[in-house]
Amino acid sequence: MEAAAQEFATHGFDDASVNRILETVKMSKGAAYYYFEDKVDLFFTVIQYCIERVKLDLELDPATLTAENFWPSFAELHRQPLLRSFEQPWLFAAVRAAEHLPLAALEREPLATFARQVKTWMMNIVKRGQELGVIRTDLSEDLIFAWLAALDAASDHWLLAHWSKLDREAIAHISDQTVDGMRRALAVLPEDTPLFTGSLEQQDLHGKAAGRLTGSHASHPFTQGDEEDSFSSTGFSS
Repeated sequence: MEAAAQEFATHGFDDASVNRILETVKMSKGAAYYYFEDKVDLFFTVIQYCIERVKLDLELDPATLTAENFWPSFAELHRQPLLRSFEQPWLFAAVRAAEHLPLAALEREPLATFARQVKTWMMNIVKRGQELGVIRTDLSEDLIFAWLAALDAASDHWLLAHWSKLDREAIAHISDQTVDGMRRALAVLPEDTPLFTGSLEQQDLHGKAAGRLTGSHASHPFTQGDEEDSFSSTGFSS
């Protein structure tokens, strides 16, 4: 399992070599295929092994979360697997390699079931946050999940690229910053202070507004001296 995890962590699923794994552990292909149906089956077994080693907790009861402990609890869930992987980052990297699996592999069992379990677990936590008033309700569940996954993936990619230069404190700090970014992105905004007060179609581009646009464009270093490209010649100020 460790040899396979390191191979997948280093090369990803597509470029990982079963032959290299077998050579490392001195095992024949016949013996390997006695235990594993194929490369996908081996990969999922590796993922299960790594998840057990980093103690990824998918059993949290959302009902135990309160408005006060919601984000601190979420931060703890996010931080601990990283810290448990500190001396063996390939554990964490192998799990992240699942992001780049071919669609056909993701749709196979038992990977498909596992992916659904992870999403369901995450969305149950999100729904609890909405009930507690700490997560916004104006976005679809799929979009919220996509935001969380994107922030998480970006942070993990950066951490793995810099892992050898970081200590435990730095890794924990980046993890907490990532969760804070999630918190800010999903924060409930007061209805009386919307971020956007109107669409561009509702704004008056004539008069002072048009003058500011024209002046700004004319002073831009890319357009100085080019009268034909200015806003005044395109009808914006007519």
